[in-house]
Parts: sequence; structure tokens; C-alpha cells
Amino acid sequence: MSKVFLCGDPHGEFDHILSAIDQWHPDAVLILGDLTPSHSLDEIFKGVKGTKIYWIPGNHDTDSDLIYDRLWRSSFAKHNLHGRVQDVCGVKVAGLGGVFRGQIWMPPAMPLYASPSLFIRKIGKSGMWRGGLPRRHRSTIFQSVYEKLKECKADILITHEAPSMHPKGFKALDDLAMKMGCKIIFHAHQHESKRYCPCNGLCARGIGLRGIIDLEGNVIVPAQVDPRELEAKVQSAPSPVRAQLRRTPASKFRRLNRFNRFNRFNRFSRKGWSNKSPKKERQG
Repeated sequence: MSKVFLCGDPHGEFDHILSAIDQWHPDAVLILGDLTPSHSLDEIFKGVKGTKIYWIPGNHDTDSDLIYDRLWRSSFAKHNLHGRVQDVCGVKVAGLGGVFRGQIWMPPAMPLYASPSLFIRKIGKSGMWRGGLPRRHRSTIFQSVYEKLKECKADILITHEAPSMHPKGFKALDDLAMKMGCKIIFHAHQHESKRYCPCNGLCARGIGLRGIIDLEGNVIVPAQVDPRELEAKVQSAPSPVRAQLRRTPASKFRRLNRFNRFNRFNRFSRKGWSNKSPKKERQG
């Protein structure tokens, strides 16, 4: 059976992917967006032999011209699975990269612009980037791409956005997967390694930050803790001072407060409010 690995958001780090390839020698690797490479993909994967590399874009892959060019102007641009189905080692993989954006389409609402051409017609030549869509919206999901995928059949669907099983997910992705006959959705973006309960016969698996799993959901490389999530937990945790105050009875707190004020007054008095007259210097 073919060995296919799926990778969560690398965010510029690829050493763990290269190490997994060296150790396990998978037939193919699928990277689910937010690659944001510091060098061209040609340079990053130049030493990889025997393993096919495929990817879909994430929302951060159009953050700058440099990041965009390191992806779309590399030889791996033809391995971008966004908006199409590819036979990967005997598995029909459908890809839908990017994210939903309110300026274009935010399901379940109707799209403001169903296709890139309609949006370009609206913004005119002055709003174009390199003769087409603005760079940012080259990682935006358009309904026209979505509907075209609906006409295809696939075994699995890989997306950057999450399906409805996730609190921040979209039912539109569930509908797409079921229409295509997919058995499971693999997604990234939320930086959470999560196996969801099946919904309407559809399974889903979230891949965490820089995590790697196989098609069965087995963990190859554990996901990392999202720094934003860690920071949020620290900020939401009660401070030791506040926790101590909550445990201090009101009467004791009042006594301590009076004591502290008395001490501050005494320190101030000793420094600047002495009633003693200054001693005269002895002459002669």
C-alpha cells in the first residue's frame, strides 16, 4: 500500500518534513497550506528523491511578493492541488486551498463576487496585481472554483479551512466533500491536531501546527503548540496577586491595608517631616 503523509502548516519550517521523508520514505507528501517558505521550494526540496511533494496554498502564502514567488514561480507550482483532483499514488485527492474572505465569499451567505473575472471587472486595472487578481485574493476561495470541484469525484478532500465539525469551520466544505464522494476531509489552518466524530457519514481530521500524519490519521510527527494559544492561556490565567486577594478574608484585607498605609506614612515622616530643629554647627 502507498504511504502518503499529510502536513499541517509549516510556517517557514521544513526540517521536520525533510527528516520524516529521510526516516520513513513516503511515496508522497501533501502540505496543507501556510508554507511561507524562506527560500524557493526548489531549494528546500532539492535533495528529496522518490517522494512526490504536493501542496495547497494557505491564507499566509500570499502575504508578500517574495513568499508568493517562492511557491508559484518554483517548479513545484505544477504540484499545487488547489481547485483540482490528482491521483496521488492510487488515491484521488481533491484540493481546495486558501480561505473564505468576506470581501469575496463568506458562506453560508451568497458570494459578492462568484469568480475572479467578476472581481477584476469591479476593481479595474488600477487594482490588479501582475495583470490579474490582487495578490491577497490569490489565496481566496471563489465560488466558481468550488462549483467546478463539485463536478469531480475523489477519495479525500484536503483543505486549508476547516469543515463544520470545527467551531470555526464551514458546512460548505462538508457539502463539497459529500458531493464529490469523499470519505474524509483533512484540514489545517486552525493549528489543532484533532480527530472529529463522523457527521452524516463524513469523517474529518485536523492537522496541527507543523504536525504530520498518514492517511489513517496516525501521528508521524506530533504537532507543536501554537504560540498564540499558549499566550492566550497565560493571559487568561489568574495572576498570583489576584488569586491571593480572592483567598484573603475581607476583615484581614482591611487590617493589612491599614497597616501598609501606616508604614508608608511613617517612612515618609522619617524622610521629610521631622519635627526636630536642625542642629547648629559648632563654631570655633
